[in-house]
Amino acid sequence: MSPSLSVGIIGTGFSGICAAIQVEKQLGIKATLFEMSDDVGGTWKHNHYPGCACDIASHLYSLSFEPNPDWSQRYSPQGEIHEYLRGVARKYGLYDRTLFNTEVVRADWLQDQHQWKLTVRENGAADTRTMHFDVIFAGLGPLRVPRYPKEFSAFEGTIVHTAFWDDSIDLTGKRVAVVGSGASAVQMIPKLQPIVKHLMNYQRNPVWCVVRNQYSYSRLVKFLFRWVPFLMKLYRFSIFFQQEVFYLNFRFFDSLFGKIVTMQAKRQMKQRLTAKGRPDLVEKLTPDYRFGCRRITPSENYLEALAEDNITVERSPIASTQGRTITTKDGNSFECDVLVLATGYDVTGFLGNLQASLLGHNSVVTMAEIQVNNAIKCIKQLGPKVKAIEPTEEAQEKFVADLKKQLKNTVWNTNCNSWYKDSNGETHITHISLLLFEKVFSLWSSTVTAFYWHLRSNNFKKDFIKHT
Repeated sequence: MSPSLSVGIIGTGFSGICAAIQVEKQLGIKATLFEMSDDVGGTWKHNHYPGCACDIASHLYSLSFEPNPDWSQRYSPQGEIHEYLRGVARKYGLYDRTLFNTEVVRADWLQDQHQWKLTVRENGAADTRTMHFDVIFAGLGPLRVPRYPKEFSAFEGTIVHTAFWDDSIDLTGKRVAVVGSGASAVQMIPKLQPIVKHLMNYQRNPVWCVVRNQYSYSRLVKFLFRWVPFLMKLYRFSIFFQQEVFYLNFRFFDSLFGKIVTMQAKRQMKQRLTAKGRPDLVEKLTPDYRFGCRRITPSENYLEALAEDNITVERSPIASTQGRTITTKDGNSFECDVLVLATGYDVTGFLGNLQASLLGHNSVVTMAEIQVNNAIKCIKQLGPKVKAIEPTEEAQEKFVADLKKQLKNTVWNTNCNSWYKDSNGETHITHISLLLFEKVFSLWSSTVTAFYWHLRSNNFKKDFIKHT
């Protein structure tokens, strides 16, 4: 590998930061990073709606080579995760190598030069300029392009999407409509319930909501994690192992184990609503699809918030929006002051055929680290005699075929609407062709351990073509 290789990294979330650090650590190359906003952090910089947090335990949802003994809670809030990423970026000097407020408009592979040409736009300017790199990492992430349903374009009141939350909007004493039942709605509604006059939650599909089991770390625990690092590593591994075991529910969802898990979740939800004096909500809020087909949304207060007197759950589809009034197909109307769209992201089309690798049961940060290390393994083969590498057509077709076959046997392929699927209702599988030389898919079909071993055992001599 030539030490003079140039590396560009698009995005400064977990993936981009990880790639920049490892490229320097393992290859001695200082990469150039591109960031559309004015700070690092990606998803955890942009999303700051009330209650925004991660549903994967923080000690696992962090970079393995940069453990943090000071996480305040098992599931840390957005601000704490963002500050963690900022701290890592400062430690490794990434701020000095990041072009902020710079959008990568397009990326073109120049076959004759064996380089990538990036067309970038700075500070929203009309003009663009080009830059060339031997290697490009696309660390954009799928949770960046919010979905705005067209049926709300006629709404005349205040509209805000959870992806672009406006802190200046005061919801105190307001009539608020929240559209959606995904993770952002689950986290946000309990925060809005105490302050709004009335909240109407429009749900196409209810969610499986299990108790999150949140807790704070004591000073003693933080002290031990800081001064006895092995304990923190052991704790991290225990979380990872638990998440890997839970994959059994997604793979063997129709087994006795899967049925027991579903039964327990259903019983827990019923007990929580009944304890709040709202048994009438049990049927309305219990999903009719398989446990895990859509992303499970843990929360200790979401169902409890929906059971309060100033919240109404509306399952009937929205028929029309006129002025500030939303009317459902059942004829129910609600006039609201503020419309909150918790309608998620355009995951399957956020960058054409450039897709990220999503995960349904464990930490995607771990997946990112595995992919970065595998990409570096490929880059190490580059040099004067090898200018580029690409996977053979046979290897690509086999990988796609195997993945499709495996996904058919998982709960993600059962009957439900989810962001894991494309517009045809199929579990989304789209590959990219980057200089990472990887086929990266929207959803991995197995465990993180299996993903690691699959990439580790990859036969480059057999499955890759080298260009001189």
